[in-house]
Amino acid sequence: MDWKWLEFLWVHYRGRLIGTLAGLFLGIVYLIVGLWKTIVFMLIVGIGYFAGREWDGRKDLRQVLEDWFPDRWMRK
Repeated sequence: MDWKWLEFLWVHYRGRLIGTLAGLFLGIVYLIVGLWKTIVFMLIVGIGYFAGREWDGRKDLRQVLEDWFPDRWMRK
């Protein structure tokens, strides 16, 4: 089977492909568990995404947590 068409789609339409797959996944979750649980799920995934993005940029999870939470919550 020739996979060049899939590579072409990935190179030229990566954002649309990822967006469509994310929409399909969230639509299935919505159908299975309902609206509010889906919203909570999306919120948790969003928090994870932003934490991962911060961690990628700084490569130190402790520094990310210190930026997010006040000093009184962090043990030193």
